Amino acid sequence: MSYYISTPIYYVNSEPHHGHAYTTIAADVLARHHRQRGEDVFFLTGVDEHGTKIAQAAEERGLTPQQLADVMAPRYRALAAAVGASSDFFIRTTDPEHEAFVQGFVERLRAAGDIEKRTYGGLYCTACEGFWYERDLTPEGLCPQHGVKPTWLEEENYYFLLSRYQDRLAEFFRSNPGFVRPRSRYNEALSFIEQGLEDISISRSSITWGIPVPWDEEQVIYVWVDALINYLSALTYARPGEDLTARYWPAFHFLAKDILKFHAVIWPALLMSAGYDLPSGELIHGYLLVGGEKMSKTRGNTLDPFAVIEEVGAEPLRYYLMREVTLGQDGDVSLEGLYARYNNEL
Repeated sequence: MSYYISTPIYYVNSEPHHGHAYTTIAADVLARHHRQRGEDVFFLTGVDEHGTKIAQAAEERGLTPQQLADVMAPRYRALAAAVGASSDFFIRTTDPEHEAFVQGFVERLRAAGDIEKRTYGGLYCTACEGFWYERDLTPEGLCPQHGVKPTWLEEENYYFLLSRYQDRLAEFFRSNPGFVRPRSRYNEALSFIEQGLEDISISRSSITWGIPVPWDEEQVIYVWVDALINYLSALTYARPGEDLTARYWPAFHFLAKDILKFHAVIWPALLMSAGYDLPSGELIHGYLLVGGEKMSKTRGNTLDPFAVIEEVGAEPLRYYLMREVTLGQDGDVSLEGLYARYNNEL
């Protein structure tokens, strides 16, 4: 029996932090558990290297986006090794194999009749790499996830006809109540579907750092579409000369609640359109909090896992994060809490 588990791929706009360590460690615990049961496990992690956020971070450092990616990707690979992750492959979205697969995937969406070109304007949060409705912003008009003010963005882009898949997605969710766990996140995703799905932009014309749309090189593929497809593309080149798709797909995704919509709603619809089986399930974890606030590179309140590992080792960090944070819920973490667990329980 095979088991394929993935972490989300991490943005390389800045250094890894405890949030990345937590996600990777928890996914590794699941991978090790299934290996102990004698299953044939494939564990994927990696980095997301395209998009506006990366381009802006590179410009701030006086680098090209590719140069920044080449500097930061090894840091995330080093994090996986430092926390003892038993991952089988580390994917980079600048890998030529991934880029070619993504172009082939969106061609399948186009062949299915699910792509149209339109002009769209909306409030765009660079930190999220996504659009927000005004009703969903905070009372101060800020992104509810990152606490920054979105900017108005208007472009002519290619759209995926997500609305066509509303009924199929709703039926799938009702027929598979364990698809998203915990139940609260399942209810959140189903509610989002039942409120009515709108078609989504899958390309950008205002930036050049991304994978070109294969039939229109003046546009690049929207970073979230590019990123989601990594779960499939990795299987085609993780082992040279082998295509592991039939052996391991579908995947079980482990991810944080802030990217639930992309994974639980948009990704299944893209797979339906392209003719692939849907993921076997998705397990959603909460936020790591520092002093009651979400740990975030944007907020600048992150903790350095490398420094902690250098001081106490990887196993105490693994123990602390798995012991301190209830899976599926938010959890407050601190160096003081780690030291207390280390001194009193280890």
